Amino acid sequence: MSKEPEPSPRIPILFAGSTFVVGGAERVFAHLIHGLNSSPFAPELLALREPGPIGEELAGAGIPLVSRLTGDGKFDPFVVAKIRRLIRSRRYEAIYFLDHAHTVFYGTLASLGTSVRLRVMPVHTTGQWDGQPSLKRPIRLVQGKLDRIISIAEAQREYLIREEGVSKDQLVVIPNGVPIEAPDAEARKKGRAEVRAELGVADDVPVAGITAVLRPEKNHELLLQSFVRVRAEEPKSEIWILGDGPRREFLEAEVRRLHLEEAVRFLGYRGDARRWMLGFDVAVLTSHPRVETLPLSFIEAMDAGNPVVATRVGALAEMIDEGNSGFLVEPSDVEGLSDALIRVLADLDRAQAMGEAAQAIAGAKYSVDRMVSLTRDLLVDRLRATAQS
Repeated sequence: MSKEPEPSPRIPILFAGSTFVVGGAERVFAHLIHGLNSSPFAPELLALREPGPIGEELAGAGIPLVSRLTGDGKFDPFVVAKIRRLIRSRRYEAIYFLDHAHTVFYGTLASLGTSVRLRVMPVHTTGQWDGQPSLKRPIRLVQGKLDRIISIAEAQREYLIREEGVSKDQLVVIPNGVPIEAPDAEARKKGRAEVRAELGVADDVPVAGITAVLRPEKNHELLLQSFVRVRAEEPKSEIWILGDGPRREFLEAEVRRLHLEEAVRFLGYRGDARRWMLGFDVAVLTSHPRVETLPLSFIEAMDAGNPVVATRVGALAEMIDEGNSGFLVEPSDVEGLSDALIRVLADLDRAQAMGEAAQAIAGAKYSVDRMVSLTRDLLVDRLRATAQS
């Protein structure tokens, strides 16, 4: 009898960052590693500092982890040698960096002249809130050694070319993805009833929900200001604010100033935010133009079956089929936001149909499976190309 062929050895690939806290980019990173943990790849994880909760979770799932190669300081004269020893001992063929500036800088230098044939890095922002570019100076110093930079949206790709001078040949677009749950109409109805019962909110109360950290760039005050007029048209309507952060006291004061105490609920950080999204009638995002790119919480709200209303920033125009799944308004347009919310909340039957359209978009464009598949294809193609060159 002929023997079964031996399986091809899996390609060792290093996923590297400074530390892996609980954040949007880190969640995507974890989904990607889990998804690529099969033929043809054997992923391993490097945290230059502490592993963080996401790093510990990945290690617990069996992903080999190396951590604490350096301290918290920005300059470490020995870290390049430490990373190079790791690369040479494990013979990685590719490195996928999280866009942590010093990890990209040190890791790229350490990989030169080793088994590494491919260096890839995603970019998760469209500029920084402090006015700095997405690609910080340490990354720019080694940018030419990165084989590909992954943009998570077409709008962000155009920004990186136009504003930050990245070559279009170096960029490839792979949207971030979330686990798609796609609850059907019955599941949405049940979930809506459950969360509203917990809060004592009646079924006929129109709810606009926002899920975002309470920071300046999320511009929650635009939603609050617009809701004065929304309440005049829909007196029972409420805002549910999921998330916490440094601006909570400011926003609570803004609620009092606008006399919206009976309309606004601060629900704080919720680990089960997707469950609470089932209680929304419309999901809202009111971010300023800078920083926002492809908000994961908004994709999750779409997947929950919510129609969406958002400011025209980042890649939100790519996410929303305007008029069918939601509406877009300009970032400072209080009246426009009021109009859009009233249009949705005044006709909840239409809102349900719009939510179904939003859910279909989330499943088709922003799933973890699609993100993993596109990334796998990119890595395989580029490794094949480097082997032939």
